[in-house]
Amino acid sequence: MKVLSKRQISLVNRLAHENGWLTTAQAAKMLNISVSTLRRDVEAINLFFADKDSVILSRPGLGLKLDAHDIVSLPATSGDEHVVNILKSKRLVGIATDLLTHSPSPLSISFLSEKYFISRSSIVEDLNKIERWVACFALLMVKNRTGTFIEGTDYDIRKALKEIITHSVLCNYQMTDSRIDRFSRVQLINEFGQDSVSNCINLITYIEDELGCAISEPYYTNLFSHLLVTIRRMEKRNSRPPNDPVQAHNSKEWLIAEKAIIWLEQKYAFTFPAIEVNYIYQYLVSSGKHPEHTVPSARGLHDKEALDYAIQLTSLLSQSLKCDLISDQTLLNSLVMHIKPMLNRLSFRIIIHNPLLDEIKKELSPVFVAVRDATLTMNKNSKHDPPSEDEVAYLTVYIQAAIEKVKENKKIILVCSSGVGTSQLLYSRITKAFPDWEIIDIVPGSRLKKTLAEKQCDLIISTIRIEEMMIPVAYVSALFSAKDIIRVTETLFAERHIQEK
Repeated sequence: MKVLSKRQISLVNRLAHENGWLTTAQAAKMLNISVSTLRRDVEAINLFFADKDSVILSRPGLGLKLDAHDIVSLPATSGDEHVVNILKSKRLVGIATDLLTHSPSPLSISFLSEKYFISRSSIVEDLNKIERWVACFALLMVKNRTGTFIEGTDYDIRKALKEIITHSVLCNYQMTDSRIDRFSRVQLINEFGQDSVSNCINLITYIEDELGCAISEPYYTNLFSHLLVTIRRMEKRNSRPPNDPVQAHNSKEWLIAEKAIIWLEQKYAFTFPAIEVNYIYQYLVSSGKHPEHTVPSARGLHDKEALDYAIQLTSLLSQSLKCDLISDQTLLNSLVMHIKPMLNRLSFRIIIHNPLLDEIKKELSPVFVAVRDATLTMNKNSKHDPPSEDEVAYLTVYIQAAIEKVKENKKIILVCSSGVGTSQLLYSRITKAFPDWEIIDIVPGSRLKKTLAEKQCDLIISTIRIEEMMIPVAYVSALFSAKDIIRVTETLFAERHIQEK
């Protein structure tokens, strides 16, 4: 399977935000690579896009230009090592935040040197690291006689600032149960001020009251980050969001987004552009919500796109994992409820972070890989970007839970007509496929009723046809193939679905 490196993804992101040509010298400098390496990257990218009707054009004297006839779909990435290291450095985070919040106003090296109590040469070194980091967000660092500033769209500047805030919160995720814990709040107050942090928390509480539900993590942190960045950019009067007419939506979320902007305008002495309502609306319809007083509705099943996505995903995973997931109605309902906002996030290119990503990739590796491969396969005919690894990790948890529910401790009776050798082979293969199951007896069909009168079991697995039972029966071959494993799980899913009704 063809994949792009993180550097190649950064190049495509940069070109996607260029209105014209980008010179090869600029592109090579931005990525900190040679022109020859850049050419090889362009060849690799064009190979990746060979069947996607998109290509990077290369012209002598002009440079590079992305020719995309539709949405460019890329495997999302959280960036390479130097990006991660920047977010771990308090000083680098501070300098990056200063540059982003003051953009497009320049800051001098002398100002930064005095503020952070380090030499001018150290500031220059820090700026070089930050320059490579902001390039991941299609931003350019400009250095001239007036100072240093970040050049790019307001959307991309906000995205970079949100990454800083989100990382500040999520790096302490496992230290506390609160959504914005005390340690993170102190850090954010130092950088953005007590009033702004408190107002963001209070506004989300107001939004949750209006929604009648709690916004769960990581969506809470995502919305919090967006609001905090919006306030900071407006305070600095550096925000330049488009002020074109915005199409209103006839929905509860849209009305709440309008109320949220009115709430902000009452707190601050400026008017927010109309697009800000749309931004908040996008976050609300892209968030997972926990109803506080009611059982979650299954209305998500009526969303055809989410339902089709869930059915296709479980179909592909049933094949790759050799476990029937299609018959699990509970799993389907849960997936549709999750996938509906996930598809909105992919449409609006809203990034979420999963604080358990590394742990999920390590502990649930086979399922994670299967889900990732399935989503990439599905993406070939999709209008959306493929889900990021963080999104894949959330889907993985649903799938793993469904698999484990089937494979949890069960008491089994085997019914065989063949000899002892065949019975032992069947016993061995079943215990290998379902190691947590206990086979309490192996009996011929004639002894089944007597055995059931003496022993309780959850499932009968039989190689011969038997009369109808109150206990679910799965019919398998004596050799217990992969198809038989699916038949057994289908039987259990069907039985569980009947019980849940």
